[in-house]
Amino acid sequence: MTLALALDQIVRLLLPPEQTGERHWYLNTVQYHPILAWSGYPNYVETNDGIRIQTNSLGYRDREPVDVAHGEKSRVLFLGDSFTWGDEVRSDDRFTSLLEASCGSLCDRLPPIHAINRGIIGYGTAQSFLQYVLTRREHPFDLVVLALFTGNDLTDNAAVDSPSGPRPRLIQCGPESGGHELCLEGVPVPPVIDWPEHRFLDPRGAFIGTFGWSGLMALASRRRAPQFLIEKQIANRMNGMLHSLPFRLVERTTDAPIKDRIGQLEAILGAMDRTIRGDGKAFGVLVFPSARVYAGQANDELRDYRELLGVLDRLDIPFADYYEHTKDSRWEDLYSEIDGHWRSSGHQEAAMLLRPLLVALRAAE
Repeated sequence: MTLALALDQIVRLLLPPEQTGERHWYLNTVQYHPILAWSGYPNYVETNDGIRIQTNSLGYRDREPVDVAHGEKSRVLFLGDSFTWGDEVRSDDRFTSLLEASCGSLCDRLPPIHAINRGIIGYGTAQSFLQYVLTRREHPFDLVVLALFTGNDLTDNAAVDSPSGPRPRLIQCGPESGGHELCLEGVPVPPVIDWPEHRFLDPRGAFIGTFGWSGLMALASRRRAPQFLIEKQIANRMNGMLHSLPFRLVERTTDAPIKDRIGQLEAILGAMDRTIRGDGKAFGVLVFPSARVYAGQANDELRDYRELLGVLDRLDIPFADYYEHTKDSRWEDLYSEIDGHWRSSGHQEAAMLLRPLLVALRAAE
């Protein structure tokens, strides 16, 4: 026994230092997903730049799901990317939390709400839609709000790659699609990057946390499992999810970005609106630009922003226009950096704008 323990520790001493700088910190908050590309990693706890990051048992930066009776509060499901997730701010400073803490029916016709934050860093609109389809049974809700960021969402929808690896793509189907308006390509998403859960032992798991002193455990947590085992794991997960997808699966024929990004987004939003309304829920959108628009460095983003508002008008989807109400602000008043996220003040503006939108959505239930 003593010899075995000694050999185990020798293995640990001989292991080279693990390279931690190759992965962006936020990748620790997510995990591989064969359809979404990545989803939230459950029960993650860390501090980044002095801000506590904690995910619940479902992988969202949110409290544990709690039962709220229908009619007691408006249960609002929020979808979006890192702005909704709340990158660079505390959980309590996010617009979803601020809406819960506001004065409710004492201020306007909006009663107290129960916010369900499902934001995931890096998601485009297509991934948010896919996430909705796959997870809408996780917890009861009454309203759905999508936070749509014109700074990169159109690009994310049109591209096939990202800093987190390959992503799926919803495309407009051809005439041979059998009536499907949207087709889903690129799934299962290939696990080409070094996802921790595809190693022999997940280095973030409880087992490693308990036996992290072991050289053999450390070695297993750095070794990628054989490809056939990974593919078997992916196939098993896919079989359990395919029945939930209302899209025809097609082979990816090109990696080139989609040129008609507005047309693609209109098709996605239209299908998303019909799906949510078909579930008996009201749907609205919060539209907001990047800090570059306020700084006069927008390039084509402001044009895209205005075209997108026209899309929402055509589709008759209620929306809150963030830029219209904040265009006289300096970017420094709302954003942390020119390519950064909202400060707490930016979230406060979003919360104020969402109140009348939620009133309108609740009236449409």
